[in-house]
Formats: sequence, C-alpha cells, structure tokens
Amino acid sequence: MVKEALWWDRLSLLFSIIVVGVAAVVMLQSGMFSSSLSADSQITWHLIRSAGILSYVLLTISMLWGLAVSSRAVSDWSPGVLTMLMHSTISWLAVVLAIGHALLLMVDKYFAYTIADVLVPFIGPYRPLAVGLGTLSVWIMLAVSASFWIKDRMGHRNWWWLHLTSYVTFGLATAHGLLAGTDSERLGIRILLLLGVLAVSGFTAFRVYKARSKPPKPVRAPKRA
Repeated sequence: MVKEALWWDRLSLLFSIIVVGVAAVVMLQSGMFSSSLSADSQITWHLIRSAGILSYVLLTISMLWGLAVSSRAVSDWSPGVLTMLMHSTISWLAVVLAIGHALLLMVDKYFAYTIADVLVPFIGPYRPLAVGLGTLSVWIMLAVSASFWIKDRMGHRNWWWLHLTSYVTFGLATAHGLLAGTDSERLGIRILLLLGVLAVSGFTAFRVYKARSKPPKPVRAPKRA
C-alpha cells in the first residue's frame, strides 16, 4: 500500500508539472507577455480564453481525482472527508470558471451574445453547434457538482449513476475546445487536450483493472435447519 501511495504521489507531481509546462507554452504562444493589458482592446477575449482553459484543466483534475478516489488509490494517505472535500472543491472551481467563460461572452464586443444565447445550447451567433456542446457540458457539470450536497438524499447508487455523466461532460468539453476555440489550432492547446484525454482514459483503464482484480466475495454456506 505504501509503494502504491508513493506511486500515485509521483504520478500526481508529474501531471502537475506537465500541466504547468503546457500552460506556460500556451501563454508564451498567445503573446500575453509582449503587450500591456491596459492597452489591449481584446482583454475580454483573453479572459474568455483563459477561463475556458483553466476550467478544462480543473475538470480534468476533478475527473482524475474522482477516479483515484473510486479506485481507493488515495485511501491510505488521504482521509475520506478531505478526499471528498477536495473533489467537490475542484469540481466547483471548474464550474465557476466555466460559467465565467460563458458569461464573459456577453461583454465581448465581437459577437452580440444574450443571456438566452449563453444559457440555451445551439442558438448562439458563433458556431452554434460547437458552442452548444460547451453549454451542455456546463449544465451537466453543474448538476454533478450540486449532487455533492444532496448525496445522502439521492442514495449512493443514484449519485454514482449521475457521476458517470462526468464522462459526457468531459467529452463535450473536449469537443467544444477542439471545434469552438479560436486557439484550437495552436500546438499548446492540442497538447493540453490530448494530455487530458490520455490521462482520463488511462486512469479509467486503471480503475476498471482495479475493479476486476478484486477477489470474489466468499459464498456463505446455507445454515442447516
């Protein structure tokens, strides 16, 4: 167990370093260090992009942390209450940034977005299908995050089934980033999305392996009358 916990610590550290490295590449490619923000007429657009990227990173981390929790890979070194608190907090941070990403579209002057365009999928003025996928992902993400508060009322099984829709959220958010993002052709963004997909896929495969490798429960012999 100690070796497994150490392995997860190293993997988490490696993933954090990769995320920071990718974020640095994205910022350098965007040229944000070569211009003054006060003189930048596209500051709102920069904030929209930044909020979207950070939301996707946090969504990916939330997915990975949830998989680590469900596979009991962190049970030996992270208390249960703290583990769920971290999972819930990361999930809500992703939601808040995703909502900010959407609402800032109403402030940007390039496209005239209304509150209906932001809340209702597939009706916006810019790439309605691609942007609508992002809108759907936010709604599902909001429902999953809110379920942390009513887990006891829902029951564990219903809560677990709802949490499976996190994969739908992640898939929609990835598709949104590829199809709707103006930075989708940048190498840094492609690497970020690829790393997210590979990490979630790899951790999911590990979760399935852990579930199948559990020893079967012993069958109790029926009591004699």
